[in-house]
Amino acid sequence: MIAIVNVGGGDSHDIMGVRNYELRINHEVIATFKHRRSDGLGKCLLEASKAVERTKLEQVNDFLNKL
Repeated sequence: MIAIVNVGGGDSHDIMGVRNYELRINHEVIATFKHRRSDGLGKCLLEASKAVERTKLEQVNDFLNKL
């Protein structure tokens, strides 16, 4: 299962403001990102995909730096 989970953050008085999210596959957190709720679902999905790509790139860079 792939899930995008709102893990809070932001101003509790601004319900459409920026929140912290995790993209999870099953129970494993794959990436984290911030998203402004008022930007809508399409933008949230785009930010999630960018976060996954950033995470993958960081993992490759970490691997290469250990060589």
